[in-house]
Amino acid sequence: MCPTSSCDVLILGAGPAGSAAAKLLVDSGHQVVIVDQRAFPRDKVCGDGLISDALGALMILGADDTVLREAFRGDELRVYAPAGHHVSVSGEFACLPRARLDALLLDSATAAGARFSVATAIAPLLNDNRIAGARLRCEDGEVDVAARFTILATGSNVTVLEAFGLSAPPKPDAVAGRAYYQATPDVAAQVRHLSIAFDRRWCPGYGWVFPGPDNRFNIGVGLFGREGEHGRLREYFDEFCRTFPIAAMILKSATPVGEFRGAPMRNGLQQAQFGRPGLLAAGEAIAATYAATGEGIGKAMESGLMAAVLISETLMGERSADGVEQFYEYEFRRRFGSRYHAYQVGQHWAGKAWMLNLLARRANAGRFVRSELEALLAERGDASGLLSWSGLFRALVS
Repeated sequence: MCPTSSCDVLILGAGPAGSAAAKLLVDSGHQVVIVDQRAFPRDKVCGDGLISDALGALMILGADDTVLREAFRGDELRVYAPAGHHVSVSGEFACLPRARLDALLLDSATAAGARFSVATAIAPLLNDNRIAGARLRCEDGEVDVAARFTILATGSNVTVLEAFGLSAPPKPDAVAGRAYYQATPDVAAQVRHLSIAFDRRWCPGYGWVFPGPDNRFNIGVGLFGREGEHGRLREYFDEFCRTFPIAAMILKSATPVGEFRGAPMRNGLQQAQFGRPGLLAAGEAIAATYAATGEGIGKAMESGLMAAVLISETLMGERSADGVEQFYEYEFRRRFGSRYHAYQVGQHWAGKAWMLNLLARRANAGRFVRSELEALLAERGDASGLLSWSGLFRALVS
């Protein structure tokens, strides 16, 4: 069924960024239409990990109890250096398959009053140079939906970005893939922590083993900044499952759930364009995923919430519509830019196996490296405390 022909805010894409924006805008009293080209629940390639920023966004939305009631919850992340030894990092972590997480977030938005339809964005509607909605294709045909503001949250789809006049890099700068495995209860009971493992051959890429609810594990790999090797993702995955002891132990008796799937990622705000008059982009559409880790759920939600706040203020006459997209970009970069820079440095360091081995040894020998890693994951303090040359020097002596 095609959506209504007009609304205050049209949101293209119903993932975490789009659904978070929809919920906040509806709660603020605005008419919201949210569309996605697929019906929910739908699968999404992701590690499924929720760290501090995602958990904080869920709390703002009032969805934390609903999500955490179903998710696996843990307090330990083990990071394995190429040499094999690991660092145990404490924190608050949760894992829930994206098919379920995204459905819960969309349900929260629609329960609050957002109207959802399955439709594909074809082209923007224009009023002079301002985006004024979009032409959509749905099962009943095509419809023009006029909107006072539009949010583009369609992920790394370059075709959509370009159709709406936003620039995007021609190639993804990272790629990741994962598969689900149903483990036996006795095996699952032995793995109650999240694991990230670096391998000398694949740095700065890494593999992960994340436990989920009901004894189901998300096992996957990611490659970052290695243009030309993205086609070897499945090779890396097979090698990781065979050589990383925890993955090998799980797979010895586990049952595969579905097929291995991969997807490109844009990260680090690289070449991101945050919007144009009448349009704000959010989530992976602005390459909001962190470099080095590939964590993107939290920043997708936070960008959606920030975009929604600015749009709401504009619709209520508290802010001029002129230059909203420039202020949005300024504020997002001001608030999070140092963290993106730190993760870019981290990705550079992660390409050097000797550096990872050194940091792991220092983390286990002193307190500085471990405490800085915990602060980084919890989004506390100065992100460059560790991921800088001065931080590296302190790591060697503290």
